[in-house]
Amino acid sequence: MIERADEPGGLEPLLFTRHRALITGFMRTEPVRSSSWAPMMMSYHLGWTDEIGQALPVKGGKLIRSSLTLWACGACGGDVRDALPAACGIEWFHNATLVHDDIQDGDTTTRGAIRASAFAVALQGYNRPGRSLAATRAIGEAALESIEGSCLDLELEDLIEATPRMYLRMAGAKTGALLGACLKAGAVAAGASPERAQTLRAAGRLLGTAFQICDDVLGMYGDPASTGKSRRGDAGRYKMTFPVIAGIRAMSQQQRKQLRDLVLLKDDDPQARLRSLLDEVGAETLARKAALQYAAKSTNRIVRAGLDKHATNEFEEVAHYIATRTR
Repeated sequence: MIERADEPGGLEPLLFTRHRALITGFMRTEPVRSSSWAPMMMSYHLGWTDEIGQALPVKGGKLIRSSLTLWACGACGGDVRDALPAACGIEWFHNATLVHDDIQDGDTTTRGAIRASAFAVALQGYNRPGRSLAATRAIGEAALESIEGSCLDLELEDLIEATPRMYLRMAGAKTGALLGACLKAGAVAAGASPERAQTLRAAGRLLGTAFQICDDVLGMYGDPASTGKSRRGDAGRYKMTFPVIAGIRAMSQQQRKQLRDLVLLKDDDPQARLRSLLDEVGAETLARKAALQYAAKSTNRIVRAGLDKHATNEFEEVAHYIATRTR
């Protein structure tokens, strides 16, 4: 077992730092070979340059998705450089979804890149075009599903009758699909069997569910200075996030009536009253436990993939980190 921090949100897994320079170097030099405004726009959104194109100190992000893609490739016996185009294509697409999320959430600032660049980069696997095409297909399929997930996410606003099944369908599409594509694309780039690639994809989807549940917890209970998320965001739109749905299931009829009345009143700032109701039934604890359960399910799928012990332990460390992170 790889040593890890016991406290939630502890030390960042080594898996996220091992190839960071490789990933960022590729992203900075291979985005879109064009003299148009597109590369400049993407660099600005990622914080590499200011609004007039002057270079800024790089704020290294977690690069979770691209790092997992390279991990999957290496764990399946491949050369991680073969998975670089797919890894960076996924990272570009993820940044594009952040723009969509910010617009969807009505935020006053936005982030992101251009979706088309994701596929332009992913298809640059010149040495193994067949594998490159298969990896890009995995990204494309996930992209379509993630768009569906965003639509399902909107449907959960004000929907007091939302069920855990509805939430899990949304999380699996919105967040799980892309994480599943990360692991599948990495496996495909390594030449893994279809069965192993699909097992890794399933593990990624489960990990994505853990990620989304933890994201919901941070949106409700996290420190805005650390997470960059306003506590009023999801609550202000009366979104049925996992803590809310789990809390409703644990409430008495009287508590549910209070929650329903709160939703119907459309208070401009329901955070305090909503938190009070959820705290009465321990919704935060319920959600945190669920995130850990899905992280464990994800790790169990990786065990089934028959990877070596070191790779499996690395993934378990990442799954624990994702389910307990504080930002």
